Amino acid sequence: MKIFGSDGFRCEYGSKFMTPEFLTRFSLALSKTINNLELKNPVLIARDTRQSGIEIEKIILETLINCGISVSTAEVLPTPGLSKILEKGKFSMGIMITASHNPHTDNGIKLLNETGLKLEEEIEKGIEFKINHNDLSFPEITSKGKKNILKNCNEKYFKEISKCFLFKSLKDKILIDCSNGAFSFLITKFFQDDKRFIIINNEPNGGNINLNCGALEPNYLLKITKKNDCQFGVAFDGDGDRAIFVSGKYGIIETEKIAFLFSQFLAQKNDENMTIVSTEICNLGLINNLENTNGTVVETSVGDRHVINKVKEIDAHFGFEPSGHFYFPLLNNSMDGLCTFFYFLEAIVKYSEYFENELNKLIHYKRVKRDIEIKENDILDPNKICNEIKSSLKLQNEKLVIRKSMWDPVLRIYYDYMNVNNFEKIEKKLSNILINELKL
Repeated sequence: MKIFGSDGFRCEYGSKFMTPEFLTRFSLALSKTINNLELKNPVLIARDTRQSGIEIEKIILETLINCGISVSTAEVLPTPGLSKILEKGKFSMGIMITASHNPHTDNGIKLLNETGLKLEEEIEKGIEFKINHNDLSFPEITSKGKKNILKNCNEKYFKEISKCFLFKSLKDKILIDCSNGAFSFLITKFFQDDKRFIIINNEPNGGNINLNCGALEPNYLLKITKKNDCQFGVAFDGDGDRAIFVSGKYGIIETEKIAFLFSQFLAQKNDENMTIVSTEICNLGLINNLENTNGTVVETSVGDRHVINKVKEIDAHFGFEPSGHFYFPLLNNSMDGLCTFFYFLEAIVKYSEYFENELNKLIHYKRVKRDIEIKENDILDPNKICNEIKSSLKLQNEKLVIRKSMWDPVLRIYYDYMNVNNFEKIEKKLSNILINELKL
């Protein structure tokens, strides 16, 4: 059974991976892994604001303790906060209980290593193998592990990140949508007395995380930003590793345009050309915009793990996903919505009243996105199909990406174009290829 995706696993609470039976089995496999790796420091657990997170944390914590492994809990903390606490402390690894941007009925697990980076894929594969094949039971131990509740984790994380930024000259009014998620308490504590900021959706009750708010609701964010007479708005997702932005004048700001402005801001700071990592589905406009400034985009597979690994591999300046996840390697070891927000504020200060003009100057291609249903056991090579279509149609100044979904039986199609829309031809060609490939 496939358990881990590129960012842990998640599903509806009470089903599949989120049952007490599976979570106990997962925790037993994790304890075996920790012992096999001879990791002696405590495991650090954090969670977002879902009601189910409390019960999930209890199952994992009690199982690990009964296996002789000590556990520290940070309670409610954003994923990037967990990453920073891991980096600064002494822990074996971190467990983040979250389903990110999903509704409150879902929950999941993300695993981080002792430095705050995503746990290595080989270790996750080992855990998955143990869950699927081992006879897992509680071991005989001489003493149980210990439980420790860490205090002030949100404060420690915020101070570590905020010390790199100054916003004294910020004059604009900013709306912050916390999505009733893991950033709710932190943002309220540090921004509520600053009249430049209006905070909304910061009262989590266990069942309202991401409910008609947050990073998946840019139209709502824009509407409420204008309603409150704010110049800009930001929305986080449930676990705080994603941030999206709007401008009252410009509208919903494309992530690729934000990435470009960040690159120019950082280029001036470092006096060098920018190298950015993004996924293969980033808009073609970013590549063109960066080429005009001698910058470079290096593309990788979809998934923040792949972005982070590539940034580290080629020593890029930063990485991002078009969904609003940004990774700044000098500030944190995970995608971080707070870092992104702070850089956005710096960009506002830098460009001042010309901010929207800068956005309007940038190229952003029109996009068509489609999901094509296939059968669960269909064997297809998306790259081969994509190359066949591009060569036969001779697409120019366009971008076509075809990828297979990790979890669903669909091919995901992304097509960018500036003026002439050739998607009808692409769709027809794809249909013919699938008929031949699958002999439908």
